Amino acid sequence: MRLKVAVLDMQPITPAVGGGRLRLLGLYHALGDDIDARYIGTYDWPGEPYRRLRLSPTLEEIDVPLSDAHHAAARELAARASGKTVIDVAFHRQCHLSPRFLEEARAAVTWADVVVFSHPWVYPPMQGYLRPGQTVVYDSHNVEGLLRAQLLDESHSVEADLLRGVVEAEHAAGNGADLILACSQEDLNLFHRIYGWPCNRMRVVPNGVMAESITPATPDERAAARGILGVPANQWAGIFVGSDYAPNVEAARFIVDELAPTLPNATFVIAGGVGASIGRGGPNVVVTGALDDATKLAWLKACDFAVNPMFSGSGTNIKMFDFMAAGLPVVATAVGARGIDTASREPFIVTDASVDAVAGAIRCLQSDAALYERTALDARACVADGYAWERISPQLGVLLRIAHRAAQVRRPKFSVVIPSYDRHDHLDALMPCLSAQTERDFEVIVVDQSPDPWPSRDADFGLTLHYFHTLVKGAARARNTGAFLASGEIIAFTDDDCRPLPDWLAQARACFSDNKVVGVEGLIESDHLDDPNYRPVTNVGFEGIGFMTANLLVRSGDFQAIGGFDLAFDRPHFREDTDLGWRLQERGEVPFGRDVRVFHPAQPRGIERESAHARAHFFEKDALLYAKHPERYRRLFEAEGHWRKTPGFWEHFRRGGAKYGVDLAPFEELLDKPLPRETAPG
Repeated sequence: MRLKVAVLDMQPITPAVGGGRLRLLGLYHALGDDIDARYIGTYDWPGEPYRRLRLSPTLEEIDVPLSDAHHAAARELAARASGKTVIDVAFHRQCHLSPRFLEEARAAVTWADVVVFSHPWVYPPMQGYLRPGQTVVYDSHNVEGLLRAQLLDESHSVEADLLRGVVEAEHAAGNGADLILACSQEDLNLFHRIYGWPCNRMRVVPNGVMAESITPATPDERAAARGILGVPANQWAGIFVGSDYAPNVEAARFIVDELAPTLPNATFVIAGGVGASIGRGGPNVVVTGALDDATKLAWLKACDFAVNPMFSGSGTNIKMFDFMAAGLPVVATAVGARGIDTASREPFIVTDASVDAVAGAIRCLQSDAALYERTALDARACVADGYAWERISPQLGVLLRIAHRAAQVRRPKFSVVIPSYDRHDHLDALMPCLSAQTERDFEVIVVDQSPDPWPSRDADFGLTLHYFHTLVKGAARARNTGAFLASGEIIAFTDDDCRPLPDWLAQARACFSDNKVVGVEGLIESDHLDDPNYRPVTNVGFEGIGFMTANLLVRSGDFQAIGGFDLAFDRPHFREDTDLGWRLQERGEVPFGRDVRVFHPAQPRGIERESAHARAHFFEKDALLYAKHPERYRRLFEAEGHWRKTPGFWEHFRRGGAKYGVDLAPFEELLDKPLPRETAPG
């Protein structure tokens, strides 16, 4: 059965310029072949006609112009608010002046199974038309209350009243939503602190880019673009892109007034609508004004690097993904790079917000060819894996379908999350173990990163199974994806090669009866314990020390609050589960459940991925774990004793120290101790 999704906002999608419209197009253009999406928007300027157009095979855009009376009222209010644009923040108070828009919005709400409020502005007038059984989503673009507090003057009576209206609208939209989408982990946690919204109702859906439409320039393409646009062939060129929005204007002014004079031998391109507030640049600054997509792509190909010196604003800067997709190394302030999970890559250089720091980083990129090339490659890979709309939109579609299904029945107690890579036979063997669970209130989510989909994905195993196939690799990322899709109160992690006992979930339920418990580490038993030809997987003797995702259960709200597994522990994946367990312990109790049992068959060392040589590389992640949790890691280090018994440990531990910039001096005194040859990595 096709799912009908209505998305409501008070701006058009096309032309997709500016962060908000780009998010709308990217997020909803490809929710799934079995999902129909209908967008209802309008224009915040007069003179446009009603239009209805298809943006993709599954996304239709309908824009209804506001009335003349509405525009007049917005202009009058703006005049009383120090000339600031307020048509958006006052929309929920003035939209009664545009009855045609409200009529179209009500029709979409009536039609839909899922209603998405993109920004909070349309929620108050539509709240009364929502019906039981619908799934309501608040897709936040920012923490509006915080952002508008930066832009509106609370000492000015009119602006203070508008700010109160913003907070009221945002609060109402989140309170009324079954699901809240935040652009970043920071925004999610701010929503929880400011409004008290439960973290288990929130998911991070980052901003992104149409990665397939922006590709790194070849040398010939760069030379051709420079010739067309007039960029000197022998001069380094950097680009900044932004709409005419106060934080962008602040950044562009920094480039014109401070950065460009400091680097007179570089050309700086300020592209986009922000140019309207900049005017003419200096002798080495090009201000392009607003650009169509083709011309923006040409400028990206013509430039050598990008700069994003943002000082204020909320959410993630979409422009960063344009730069990264184009394979441009980026120098950014912390605000400019906010909310981007690099997954252990180095796709940009973050500096403090001083001209000396930004200019120094640009000089480093120019003088160090290896650094430049590595940063460029990491930038493109980071976008392709985590920030391509082509991947984000279908994943959101799966989430909406799962969330709507859960709302029709009852949210399950457990969501069993299973990552898998190229082991479909293991999945076939695991499913009967889950079907045999005495606890029946659960769903299963398989995130399969294999080259080809699992042949048994549509089989009837006597349980609720959600299958998600992706070509993006990484076990930590796969588990985060599974938790993103999960609708259960408790997320139960296990692996595709595990065999949970029939009372696994039933025993876990009892452990979570105490509200102070945020997670449970279950017992993992294995075989071939003394056979050097096998790698046994067990936590017997290491209870409460290391944690292992073969048997780890977490309250969904706590998992979302801490941002899930740290992707820095991917590539190769190791210690992400230990890091998660230790971070959970900072929020509450994580007891060891000896009766919460999973059997993990030992893995033959003859399989390359299980060999001692292959797994020794994993210990580079120990350096990262030590950097994040020095005291806890020292206890783990002594308890496991890999430094005494595991060939290859020191080599890869030191490599990790160099890679992550971690001082391993406290461990160096142990290097003189001999390592026995017969013991293989665990």
